[in-house]
Amino acid sequence: MPTIEIEKQYNELKKHKLPEFKELDSEFEISDLEETNFLLKAIIRRMAEKLDFYSTMLEEVLQPDTSNLYAMHETKFFDEDEKKQMYELYTKLMNFNRQSIEVSLEHNEKDEADFINNLLNEWKALKQELLMFVRKMRASWKTEEADIKEDLGYLG
Repeated sequence: MPTIEIEKQYNELKKHKLPEFKELDSEFEISDLEETNFLLKAIIRRMAEKLDFYSTMLEEVLQPDTSNLYAMHETKFFDEDEKKQMYELYTKLMNFNRQSIEVSLEHNEKDEADFINNLLNEWKALKQELLMFVRKMRASWKTEEADIKEDLGYLG
């Protein structure tokens, strides 16, 4: 369904006091959703995909699998306080993730709209926290080549 049609369908749901379409689209890319009779559910699914992606990223650093080389590398660059903050962010993301499932199961448009509003309102702060961790993960890859011996030590 073209963007215009999704936006038109979205605007028909304004009785739920939803956020502006452009703002929600900017954060969760809803304009490319497929045609559906359940637009709010489709938006929540899109939001849940993003929540799942970022919570998995944090989980891999918080509890790295020894077969996951990048997680083993990145986790070394966070101290215990940062990991505690990361876990607190992880719990916020997981709470929204589970709430998205609950709301989807209940089939209540008002609750679905409330979830969309609540997550979008919190998303800006969550995103800033995520950026802080992602920047440190990226910076970990700028370390000296000597670190590769430690990362790959189990192979030798």
